[in-house]
Amino acid sequence: MRTPLILPDLGVGNDELKVSCWLADLGDTIDEGDRIVEILLDGVTFDVVAESSGTLVHIERALDAVVRAGDVLGWLEPEEQAE
Repeated sequence: MRTPLILPDLGVGNDELKVSCWLADLGDTIDEGDRIVEILLDGVTFDVVAESSGTLVHIERALDAVVRAGDVLGWLEPEEQAE
């Protein structure tokens, strides 16, 4: 079963957050704790890390997309199912 990559609550209220950079490409193997996507807030960046291992199989939010806490940014396919 695919695992969502969810933007955690950064405690910034209603400030605008944007996807600044994807640090992984579709098809990349991701290890738990790897940085996957960079979020921009008023010139400050925050890296979202993988909470599980797998393959990045879908990107929900493209570069420069406005996002907020709880949004699904992408999907990981667990290693045993990605093969």
